[in-house]
Amino acid sequence: MHTYFSVCVTNGANESMVVTFVNKEIMKTHLLPISKATVSNSHVVVIMDGAGWHVDNIDARLDNVSIIKLPPYSPELNPIEQV
Repeated sequence: MHTYFSVCVTNGANESMVVTFVNKEIMKTHLLPISKATVSNSHVVVIMDGAGWHVDNIDARLDNVSIIKLPPYSPELNPIEQV
């Protein structure tokens, strides 16, 4: 099982989903409600690691979402790696 969870650092709003597998389409499915839940005239930045399904064009159809990918081999930038 894989869990995706996103939270707004300003108001605590969140979106989550649990899936049995992961791929590019699952990531698109997760980004869509994040985009819809974003307040008008705001922009979302999603930080992703280097997983194979975290591809560069995953946010192409969403005007208010941008992806920042962590550089390879940088566990110090990804807090979950410290758990």
